Amino acid sequence: MPTGRSIWNDDKRNPKAEFFKDQRLNRNGKKQNQWSTITIRIALAVFVRSPAAYEALKSFNILQLPSRSTLQAYTGAFLHEAGAAAESIAKQVEMYAASVAKCKKEGKLTPQSDGTLIFDEVKVVSGLIWNSRSQRIIGLAMTERDQASLQDVFQSLSPDQHVQQTTHMLQFLWRDLTSGFDIVGPYYSCSESMSSKFVLACILETIQLFQVYDLRTSLLICDGSSANLAALKASHGHFTGAYNNDHSGLDPFVIKPYFINQYDPPNKIHWLICPSHQLKNMINALFSSQSGGTKGFRYTIDGEQFGWKVITDLYARECQRRESGEARLFPKLREAFVLRDSWTKLNVLPAKIMQQELVLSELYKYCKQDPAPSDSVSVELCLKYLEACNKLFENGYLSHKKIVSLQSPVLKSIEDGYSYFTTWHKNLSTKGPMKLQDPRFLSWQTWDLLRVCVYGFKSFAANFLEKYPDHFISPVRLSGSAVETLFSQFKHTAGGKLSATNYANTRAAHLIKHCVTAHHSSVGYRDATLQLSECTLEKKQYNKKSK
Repeated sequence: MPTGRSIWNDDKRNPKAEFFKDQRLNRNGKKQNQWSTITIRIALAVFVRSPAAYEALKSFNILQLPSRSTLQAYTGAFLHEAGAAAESIAKQVEMYAASVAKCKKEGKLTPQSDGTLIFDEVKVVSGLIWNSRSQRIIGLAMTERDQASLQDVFQSLSPDQHVQQTTHMLQFLWRDLTSGFDIVGPYYSCSESMSSKFVLACILETIQLFQVYDLRTSLLICDGSSANLAALKASHGHFTGAYNNDHSGLDPFVIKPYFINQYDPPNKIHWLICPSHQLKNMINALFSSQSGGTKGFRYTIDGEQFGWKVITDLYARECQRRESGEARLFPKLREAFVLRDSWTKLNVLPAKIMQQELVLSELYKYCKQDPAPSDSVSVELCLKYLEACNKLFENGYLSHKKIVSLQSPVLKSIEDGYSYFTTWHKNLSTKGPMKLQDPRFLSWQTWDLLRVCVYGFKSFAANFLEKYPDHFISPVRLSGSAVETLFSQFKHTAGGKLSATNYANTRAAHLIKHCVTAHHSSVGYRDATLQLSECTLEKKQYNKKSK
């Protein structure tokens, strides 16, 4: 697999000679100095990672580097306003087309231009979005009263300018299902918390944008927020409230979370709730079934109650082992993961630990003691709950195994885990339909999200494997964590504070990295070099206005 050094050594343009020529000829620091493409690439690679390091290299004459104004001529091509504008993904599409051509040339499995759209929202800090090129405000994060001190800089905004206050950003990522290529999609600004109508409108606009470039969408992935769930249901004709249970068929819980792609009929677009977020929902539901909590789980109508007390007792036994000098069974388990404040509930790691084999093994051995502990029944019930979560997530949606057919062990594991919850629901419905908010069972929102996960993924897998029998599904790549990773990188570039003012700039910096570095993958047909460093960098031409 080619590395950065091999690209440097083997490039036909002999970049070393061009780079050192720039270092020799540009020592005088004159404005008319010319810079080769390789120097621009190196300068951008350093600058987007650390502007301070770039200034240090330049000011101490360690390297002869272009000025910031020169770099801005190149970075301007990546600075995009909010909305589904064609230029926001045009350059990335060029890179994708180059990777497809490379796969064909090397005789590898060809990417099919079919992908999943992953989206998530992030709350941003207040700020004024000013486009220095067009000399106008493109977004507003302060009210007109807040701007009173800025009158000496900007003129007051009139109501007819329709400038909105920006508090949230909705970011999209298109991930190819038949290769390892990702395209950072458009973003949308919103003046308040996202509504279902706004989310659905943005989804349709983004699907259409990618379809213009013949990049199809077969799957939508998001977290289980109320706005996303409402948009999900509205997309296939279910507008309000919980899903109904259809008792006319063999499966009374079946739903169909997909809709026809109006821009590419008759192909379907399926829905999937981010598995990492759904795992957190399931463990948080168990946490709610504690003393004084909102839930009191019972597997049968008159059965014994089970809940989070089993986990707190498990942690107490772990502390006793540590105090007696025995080896710890759960090195990563912390007290905060058991007490669970609001921040812990948003963290994936504490949720993953609770349904992994070490926890399940300890609970199983505890139940099988002789004589049996007094709470063995409730522990066994909690163990079955966690085993079902393990089958659904650890060995299902978050598995690193490939899905090559509908008989895949991954799909079988998901089916087995889901059957526990359907049996549980039926046990509580023997004397009549359950109430919408029955404390003995999951909340209706968590139950609906779980059904979307199961039936959405099953229908997607069947459709995908029928269309592309030579390809496989990698479940671990179907996660909303990809967009959260983008937000983390954006915040790092912005110095830890992501705002409406710097969001476009941090996104541009991320896109520049794709053009000045190579991205590699190493599994199956994902061996191809993606997001190639050979992508051309275009210099933005500015029009000088006559005075």
